[in-house]
Amino acid sequence: MLPFLQINSQLPHYSKNPEFRLLTLILFSYFFICFPLAQIYFKDSFFLHSYWTLFFFALTLTVLSFSGRLSFSQLGLSSPNSRNISFGLVIGIFPVVVVVVLDLLLLKTGLAENDLFSGAEFRESPNLSIIYLLLDGVINPVVSQIFITGYALNILAKRNDLAISGNGILYATMSFNWGIGCLGLGMISAALLRFSGSIIPAVFFAIGCSTAKLLILMSYPRITTLLVILV
Repeated sequence: MLPFLQINSQLPHYSKNPEFRLLTLILFSYFFICFPLAQIYFKDSFFLHSYWTLFFFALTLTVLSFSGRLSFSQLGLSSPNSRNISFGLVIGIFPVVVVVVLDLLLLKTGLAENDLFSGAEFRESPNLSIIYLLLDGVINPVVSQIFITGYALNILAKRNDLAISGNGILYATMSFNWGIGCLGLGMISAALLRFSGSIIPAVFFAIGCSTAKLLILMSYPRITTLLVILV
C-alpha cells in the first residue's frame, strides 16, 4: 500500500509531524499570502491571474524535490509500469469519448433540434492559442494532480476512509472551484490512486477531463447546455 494511504503509527498527531507542519506553512502561504497578492497585482494580466496557481505548485514541488524533502515514491511516481500507463490511457480517453457520444446522442435522438440546444453550433468558439491548449490541456492538470493528490493528500489523508472524499474537498478548495466537476475530479483521482497504487492513472484522467472541457468549448457547444441542465 502506498505510504500516503497509510496511518503513520509513529506520528499519531499531526502537530508532531514535520511534513504536516511544512505543508501547513505552504498552504498558509498559498491561501493567505499568494492568493490575495495575485488578486491585487495580477488582476490586469490574464496569463498571470489564470496560472499563478500552476507556478506556485510547480515551484513548490521543485524546491521540495531538490531540498530532499520530497521523492518520486512519496508522490506515487516511482517505477511506472505498463499496466498503470495502459490503465491511465484508457481512463484518460474516457471523458473525451463521453463528450463525443453525448453529442452524437443529441443528434441521433433529435434533441439537438430542441429549443434548448438549437443554435448552439452557431455560438462563436474561443480562439485558443497553442500555449493555452498546452497549459490548460496538459501542463496544468499534470502539475495540479501531482501537487494536490500526490503531495498534499500524502500528508493529510491519515485515514484511508477519508482519502477519497477528502481529496474532493481538497482539490476543489485549492482550485478555487466548488463545482461538482472539480469535486468529482478530486474524488475520482484519489480513488484511482488507491486502486492502482500510482498517481499516473489520476494524471491521465485529469488530462482527459481538461481535454474534454476544451473540446466542449471549441467543438461541442451543445454539451455545455446539457451540462447546465444536468448539473
